[in-house]
Formats: sequence, structure tokens, C-alpha cells
Amino acid sequence: MVLVVCAVTVVPAHGQEQTVAQQLSILDERISKLRADVDALQFNQQQIQQDIKQVQGQMDEVRHAGPSASANDLRALEARVKALDAARETDKKVIIDQLAKELAAMSGGHGAKTATSPATAPTGSEHIVAAGETLTSVAKSCGVTIADLRKANNLTSDSLKVGQKLVIPK
Repeated sequence: MVLVVCAVTVVPAHGQEQTVAQQLSILDERISKLRADVDALQFNQQQIQQDIKQVQGQMDEVRHAGPSASANDLRALEARVKALDAARETDKKVIIDQLAKELAAMSGGHGAKTATSPATAPTGSEHIVAAGETLTSVAKSCGVTIADLRKANNLTSDSLKVGQKLVIPK
């Protein structure tokens, strides 16, 4: 009788170990994929930066060419610079959004649902970190405690990154 009880309690524990190991494996795969995606986006960002520098160099050449450069040439180059800059900003937003989604998916449970469905959350429940902001300044400006802000966002430290999305608890 005692052996049956011990055997029953050992089997679920072993099953839980496999589940945890499987979850860790899935998280490792997601992190690897995320790193590869971020690397690819960063490479694209660098390419765009090089293109911008090249176009700016061409613009300088056209400006120094004097009267032989047409106003249309200058406008075309300026439009290209603006388009490249817009593409760079779009890439930056994609990186930030993708990181936020992956991190929310990795955290699982209740935090991921709150972070990934801002449409169902009340207005003002999300904050995007701006340059110079700290966890303390965000908490003060939103009227919440630092502890509540940490808990709502599963934060293990006070460090924040520009563009990071924070859920502001009620």
C-alpha cells in the first residue's frame, strides 16, 4: 500500500521535470530566433546608415558643383535621404515591437496577456520609456509605486531601455 502511494507521487514529479525541461528548451529556441532576427534587423539598419551617408556625400558633391547642379537633382537626393531615414525609423520600431512581443510571449501567463492586448486595457495603461526616464520617474508620473510597476512588468531590476513598453497597473 505504501509503495503504491510513493509510486504515484514520483510519476508526476518526473513528468513535471520533463515539462520544465521542454519549456526551457522552447524558451532557448525563442531566444535564439529572437537574437537572429535582431541581428538581421541591425544589419539592415547598418546598411541603411551606409546608404544615407552615401546619399549625403552625393548631395554635398551636387551642392559643390555649383550652377551645374539642378534644383531637381537636389530635391531628388533630399527625398532619397528622407526615405532612407524613414526606413531606418521603421526598422527601429520593428525591432522594439518584436522584442516586446517575444518578451511578453516568454513571460507567459497573465503578464503576456496584458502586454499583448492593449486594446482591451483601459486608456493610459501602457507607457513607452523615453530617453532619461527611470523606473522611479515613470512610477511617479503615472501615480503608482515602484513595486507595483515592477510586479506588473515582471521586472527583476530597475534598469529600463528607451522604447520599452511598460504596463501601468490600476
